[in-house]
Amino acid sequence: MVLKIISIIAAPIIITLRNIVNLKHILLLSIVFFTASVSATNGYFRLGYGHNSIAMGGTGTALAQDNMAAAINPATIFGIDKTYGVELTLFNPKRGFEVTGASPMSAQAGEFPLMNGEVRSGSELFVLPSFGYQRAINDQWAMSLAIYGNGGMNTDYPAAVFGAGDTGVDLSQLFISTAFAYKATENTTLGFAPIVAVQSFEARGVGSFAGFSQDAANLSDNGHDTVFGYGARLGITQKLTSSLTLGASYQTQIDFAEFDKYQGLFAENGDMDIPATYNLGVAFDNADFTVALDYQKINYSEIASIANPLLPNIMMSALGSDTGAGFGWNDMEVFKLGAAFKQESGVIRAGISYGEQPIDSSEVLFNILAPGVQELHYTAGYEFTLNGEVDYAVTLSYSPSKSVKGLNPLYQSQQQYIELDMEQFELTFACAF
Repeated sequence: MVLKIISIIAAPIIITLRNIVNLKHILLLSIVFFTASVSATNGYFRLGYGHNSIAMGGTGTALAQDNMAAAINPATIFGIDKTYGVELTLFNPKRGFEVTGASPMSAQAGEFPLMNGEVRSGSELFVLPSFGYQRAINDQWAMSLAIYGNGGMNTDYPAAVFGAGDTGVDLSQLFISTAFAYKATENTTLGFAPIVAVQSFEARGVGSFAGFSQDAANLSDNGHDTVFGYGARLGITQKLTSSLTLGASYQTQIDFAEFDKYQGLFAENGDMDIPATYNLGVAFDNADFTVALDYQKINYSEIASIANPLLPNIMMSALGSDTGAGFGWNDMEVFKLGAAFKQESGVIRAGISYGEQPIDSSEVLFNILAPGVQELHYTAGYEFTLNGEVDYAVTLSYSPSKSVKGLNPLYQSQQQYIELDMEQFELTFACAF
């Protein structure tokens, strides 16, 4: 009964998605929603790419789950059984911070206290479209096109957090990936996917750090700055038996042009590249059910503007310099587990993912701007067919509230505490045909 109700509610939405599907429309939708493409799960990486992948905890390294499979492992795209896939994600993050302890009135000259109290970020609903296309070229080659987004370093505080006007940042990332898969042997498939990426960034209300910056004119409140970047993803799958498959993939660092409008904020003169990632996976798949396990490593430590710590860097180097202060993020290791149960009426999927969040308690001050502290994710989804040709799906992801608390590192004469917290929901409607 519950699944029937879901089908009735979701069908009009995803039928509408199907009716607008062609490459021109998807590209336009992606551009329209680009600045709202926010999905902070593992730092600022998405939990997974594709509705069925997300429904199974973000797995997909060893087995294609849907038309977005190339975004995880391009070697899996032979397993996609539909030509087109389109999805629309509604993302609902709830984030903010609370300052307790010493009052700002007790601060000494040169210190940087915050006002006591709780502040919540606005802009709690975002829309993110994704598109996937796949076709077999011949018995040995297949190709796919995937358009998808990242995000997560987004906050919109209705307060002068740092004493320089309403405060927040907005980072959005759009990827266009054209993948090719080659069957080297009956059981071994190789994949390669060049990636063209666009990212946009805006910072507001951080002008009070001008004394720490190498370029105060390009530090804050300069509107959105948009840059292009390039990278690639490589992948392999190896079938051990008819039901058991191993997979691995590697995405190179995606190199972007520098943000000229924020070269006084980000280290290396406004450089903000996307770190390399590694994926390993195993999947068991038969006619009745699927079980998949993935491991992912995200190398945030490669990117100075993300990884450089606040202290001692902000006291020794100017913001924007090669060793200028950043967000102090650590590398992340993420473990993902998912299962699918196949029935005549449809497929039920569920999953769980865990990765230790990348922010140390010593880095809470700057990360008010980007509280990517999520660790645990619960996921579920239902996929069904209404007419025998088109698959429809509804996916839900929930990450429970997580917080990180630490001392204000720039108010050392007193003990003032900053606690970051975040909770999020994600709902996706999709169709494939």
